[in-house]
Amino acid sequence: MIPIIRLCAVLMAAGTALAYSSALQAELRESLTLESPALGRKMRYSLYLPETAAAAGPLPVLYLLHGLGGNERDWQTLGKIEVMADRLIAGKAMPPIAIVMPDAGNSWYVNSAAHGPYEDAILEDLIPKAETRHGVGGRAANRAVAGLSMGGYGALRLAFRNPEKFAMTGALSAAIFPDLARQEDITEQQTGFFKGAFGTPFDIATFNRQNFFSDIPSLAATRLRPAIFITVGDDDGFGLYEGNLKLFLTLKRAGVPVEFRVTDGDHAWRLWRAQIEHILRYYGRVLGARAGQTGLN
Repeated sequence: MIPIIRLCAVLMAAGTALAYSSALQAELRESLTLESPALGRKMRYSLYLPETAAAAGPLPVLYLLHGLGGNERDWQTLGKIEVMADRLIAGKAMPPIAIVMPDAGNSWYVNSAAHGPYEDAILEDLIPKAETRHGVGGRAANRAVAGLSMGGYGALRLAFRNPEKFAMTGALSAAIFPDLARQEDITEQQTGFFKGAFGTPFDIATFNRQNFFSDIPSLAATRLRPAIFITVGDDDGFGLYEGNLKLFLTLKRAGVPVEFRVTDGDHAWRLWRAQIEHILRYYGRVLGARAGQTGLN
């Protein structure tokens, strides 16, 4: 028979072990799938979940979008996103968040005949299904979207057109072009990057209809709108600092607050691996401010 004191010690140790085992270990799940009725097939995504004790509510979530030619694994294999997130969370530079990284092909995150209705797939399928399945997000105050290059365009567009769905949006070297007046306003190389997302051959009217500059007045009039963080390299090989600067000035003139950074670097992962830290930190401040804890400086 186990003495009472020893039995209590065993039970207490077991309880402690149980408590520790209830904590979630940081993990990266790659190439998960969910059904997308919008696309009529499965949609792939990867998921980062931080190491954290059971939370009182769903973890905040960041939807992190890849660039042209990429997929749902880019941010892990090239961006080392889990290493950065682990470090920032461990150092309390941001709260624990989940990161969902979808595969969207070369769709530009819009609905198109060439690639399918990817805007609908993200808004109507990915977001509600991933958040229900993994117990994250659940409301705008707990949700953000960011991306690089084509994904930066997609992140800004999704947030500007659906400001009620996101607390923050961030863009790294976003492929931004103001509305076009004539074919000569854009080069053949640039239209080639669109991969048919805006018509084949490229159609100016389709591009302008899908573009988000015309959404800025309504964004300015919206009471609850996402915080915005934009960063671009001063040596961007595609000259994307021009479109990013134009967007910054348009937002400022419309009275929409925006954080804007021009940093040293090209259109490359070396820059994005460094700059994603600032977007993650900014999202942490946004979450804190919305919880009444801190400001956005």
